[in-house]
Amino acid sequence: MAGLVWTAFRALALSAVLAAGLLAHKPGEAQEPRQQPRQEFRREPGPRIDVEAAFYRQPELLERALAEMQPSRAGQPQLFFVGFAGYGGQAVFKREVLAVRALFDERFGTKARSLTLINHPSTLSDTPLATITNLDRALQRLGKLMNKDEDVLFLFLTSHGSKHQFAVEMQGFPLNTLNPGILRTMLDRSGIKNSVIVVSACHSGSFVPVLADPTTLVIAAAHEDRNSFGCEDRREWTYFGDAYFNQSLRRERSFERAFERATELVGQWEARDKLTPSLPQIAGGEELRTRLAQLAGKTETQE
Repeated sequence: MAGLVWTAFRALALSAVLAAGLLAHKPGEAQEPRQQPRQEFRREPGPRIDVEAAFYRQPELLERALAEMQPSRAGQPQLFFVGFAGYGGQAVFKREVLAVRALFDERFGTKARSLTLINHPSTLSDTPLATITNLDRALQRLGKLMNKDEDVLFLFLTSHGSKHQFAVEMQGFPLNTLNPGILRTMLDRSGIKNSVIVVSACHSGSFVPVLADPTTLVIAAAHEDRNSFGCEDRREWTYFGDAYFNQSLRRERSFERAFERATELVGQWEARDKLTPSLPQIAGGEELRTRLAQLAGKTETQE
C-alpha cells in the first residue's frame, strides 16, 4: 500500500508540474540547467510524520488559507504578501516567514491579504506546505483577487540554495526544487503584473537576471556565486532576514532604502564574524517606484 501511495504521489506531482507548463522554456529566456548537484544540509531530528495524511490534507489547507484572502478594492492600491519557507529540516525559515508576515500585516496593511506556505513538522496540521504546486495555485488565485494595474505582490522566499536552485524539502515528501525559470513561468501565468520578490538563500543572486524587469523588483540575499549566512536551526532570523526585515523595514517603508541599510548591516556582521561577504543584490522595479511610494504613504497615514 505504501509503495502505491508513493508512486501515485510522484506521478501526481510530476503531472501537475507538466500540465501547468512550469518546465516549458520560452524563446529568448535564460534556460535553466536540467540537472544540478544536490546540496545536502544538516537535518535536525523531528517527530515521525504521517506523510499520506499530510499529503491528502493539502487541498483543504490551501483552500482554507486562500478563502481568508480579501480581494482588491477599486481605487485603493493594496499590497498582498506571500511567504514561502522552503526547507523543513530547520525551524529558522519557518520562524522567519511567520515573523515577516506579522510585520507586513501590522506595518504594511496586508492583514487578510497575506498567506504563508511552510515546510516544517510543527505546522503540518494548519499550514499548507511550501511546494511548487501550492505556490502556483496560490499565485493563480491571487492573480484573480488583485487589481492588475494597482496592486503589488510581495513574495518572500527563504531556504537553503545553490546556483539556480532554491531548496524545497520536507521530510518524507518527494518535492521538486524551485528554480528561477519555474518561478518566472508561474508569475507570468498568474497575470500578476507588479511584484517585489525577496529570495533569501545561498547563491540567490542567480534568480535576479530571470525575474527582474521594470515591474518586478528582485532582492537577493547573496551574489550568485556567494553564500548567505545565519541559517542555524536555533536562530530566529538569518543574517539577511534580520537585517532587511527585522532591522530595516521596521524603521523604513521604502523597500529599496531598506535594502541599502540591510546591506550595510550584513556587511558589518560578516566582517565581525570573518565571513566571505555575501554581496546582496537588487535589480528591476523601475516602473514600481511610484506605486510603492503610494502604498508606503497609505500605510503611514493608517498608523
